[in-house]
Amino acid sequence: MRPPAMMAWQLVTTLAQTALSWSALLYFIPLSIVRWQQGEELHHLGFDGQPVLGLILFAIASLANLWSRFTLTWYGQGHTLLITPPAHLVVRGPFAWLRNPITASTIAQGLGVFVYTGSVLVLGYIGLLALLWHFLVRPPSEHELQRRFGREYEFYRRSVRLWLPMRRPFQPRKSLAPIGTDEIYIRGGGRRRRTR
Repeated sequence: MRPPAMMAWQLVTTLAQTALSWSALLYFIPLSIVRWQQGEELHHLGFDGQPVLGLILFAIASLANLWSRFTLTWYGQGHTLLITPPAHLVVRGPFAWLRNPITASTIAQGLGVFVYTGSVLVLGYIGLLALLWHFLVRPPSEHELQRRFGREYEFYRRSVRLWLPMRRPFQPRKSLAPIGTDEIYIRGGGRRRRTR
């Protein structure tokens, strides 16, 4: 069991990382985009109740984001930064429903910001973030998890979707066939072909 001081430090650093990423990605950058758009007198989308709907979406996504971050910190015994991967594979809580709930909930927060502001440019910015993560950040991250946790992670990766939540939570190592050599995950998203 981790010493209380270490657990407290990991939770504090998780809060600090959360505040930093939320501030930069979900406040300052969208604010700059909206101010530029207003200065250029570009059109904003608008409808009745739009700010309230945006705040509700942002609040729900924020709760999911916090739940995911603290689950990863507590059970993974690590931080939520890519440079500090968890010591243990986390497949419970929100991770039982979605492979990367931190990223998915961050994108959902961004959609809340878009609804609140009505800025199509903010929507484009959020879409760009999702694409950058999916094609640049995700592959090496998954490769590292595969290297660290091997078959355990491969079972998880094959069973849990990346962006859309599962209907039922993931059950580790149940009702899954053994991994064959033709199904081993390799960097870049491909699979090895069966050789005969």
